[in-house]
Amino acid sequence: MVKPIISQSTQSTLVPFPLIPRQWERYVDVPFVIPALTFPWDIFCGIEQDYYQHLHDVLRKERMNRSTKAVHANDSALDLELPIPIEQVEDTLAVGRSRFGRKPHDFMPMMRAFELARLLYVEIMVESVYLQVRSNPLFAEACGFKGKLPRYRSFARFDQIMTDFGLWEKARQQVIAFNLKQGVLGIEDTLVADTTHIEAEATYGRQMKTCGHKEDCDCPRVPTDDNVGIVRKSNTVSYVGHKVSLLSGAKGQLPLTHQVFQGGEYDAFTLQPTLERFKSEFEDLAKFVEYVLADGIYQTTGNQKATKEVLGAKLLAPINPRGRKDKPSDVRGIDKIDRYGIPHCIAGYKMELKGCNLKKEQYIFTCPVRNPQTKQEGLVCPHHKHIECCSGATQGCVLRVDFSTTPQVDSEFPQHSRTFDILYDARTGIERIIGMLKDGYSLRRVHKRGRKAVEAHVDQCMVCMHVMAHCAHAQTGTVNRGWTRGRLKRAQ
Repeated sequence: MVKPIISQSTQSTLVPFPLIPRQWERYVDVPFVIPALTFPWDIFCGIEQDYYQHLHDVLRKERMNRSTKAVHANDSALDLELPIPIEQVEDTLAVGRSRFGRKPHDFMPMMRAFELARLLYVEIMVESVYLQVRSNPLFAEACGFKGKLPRYRSFARFDQIMTDFGLWEKARQQVIAFNLKQGVLGIEDTLVADTTHIEAEATYGRQMKTCGHKEDCDCPRVPTDDNVGIVRKSNTVSYVGHKVSLLSGAKGQLPLTHQVFQGGEYDAFTLQPTLERFKSEFEDLAKFVEYVLADGIYQTTGNQKATKEVLGAKLLAPINPRGRKDKPSDVRGIDKIDRYGIPHCIAGYKMELKGCNLKKEQYIFTCPVRNPQTKQEGLVCPHHKHIECCSGATQGCVLRVDFSTTPQVDSEFPQHSRTFDILYDARTGIERIIGMLKDGYSLRRVHKRGRKAVEAHVDQCMVCMHVMAHCAHAQTGTVNRGWTRGRLKRAQ
């Protein structure tokens, strides 16, 4: 018999809604129901207090600005040019207002709405979150809204305050720390880095005035989006958007930190700022990192040095030939050394790296056909080639190549070694993370402009993924980053 996933104590505390049955177990297949009702949202209580304080300050500043404009408007009508004391402006705030002011909308329902709306197959922006709450009673009740629902302006102000004061970033750090404490994440010695792009709701190169003049003027202009750029995916495909560098654990495969760049930023330049941010946010985790896995474009001397200086770790990235060409060889039995630094024998096979002689600074390559340690099944060397190559040696040819001959190969950790292949297999995990963030958590497009808005957008996506991972771990004992139907199973 399948047990209800929602306990009786939880069901008794749910707020009744006239349009929805109270049997929540009927809705466990709806993606947002389980995280809304089972995730411990109270871990964000500290952010809630910060939000209320910032909300108070923002509303007070808005009232002061309105009062200042009203006083200046009255003075203009009376042709007065006297300066307005700040005491007079503050006195106008108290006229006709309660001592305590209007009670703000609750933080937690708004927080849940912005996070869980990502599971509803919609692109996330203030308008879509607001419409989901207004049009979906089940979603509104699961988020915790009671009585009269907030207006659109309240949702917009909530997101703006969370963005301007870095509260989304703080929420990301808190949920990651919570998952580490709960065992959803573990301490790892290997990180994975990669970049992706986010499509922008902006026009590249467009500028706007900041002076407020309605007529044409020579006042300075600024870009409408201070972070937008051209993301070129190929010679025929390009986007107006932003570039995001992500960092995750190789085993946990959950995003840990990110860094936002302009769309046209070169990928190789994004690694060091991302590692520095990771170290500043998770200093305890940074102490255990030994390897950082990345794509071949990161394989530069500067990135190798930065990885070692920032984390004391080794960057593992495949060879990037960067315009190199195959070199013909005059060594007996060797046809060429290709642009990746691998020798090819006259039979057309790639030699296998057996080891390195650090004292002599040489790579040792062996025959992939006859050497018992590197033998590959299915390869056959013609007899005349065998005689010509190594005079019929039992284990085939052995070739030594100086480090200086192939500078594109990392001599500290050669990319042709089997150890490198085993470690580097984990790099593809971050590609699955990026795919899930884009397709399942609305990372693909951002509808607000500016660097802060993009960073907040990425933070929200990462928070939602960690919330779902925690719920999956609590229900099934395994971490699942997915969000589709059936991923969060009922306890048997």
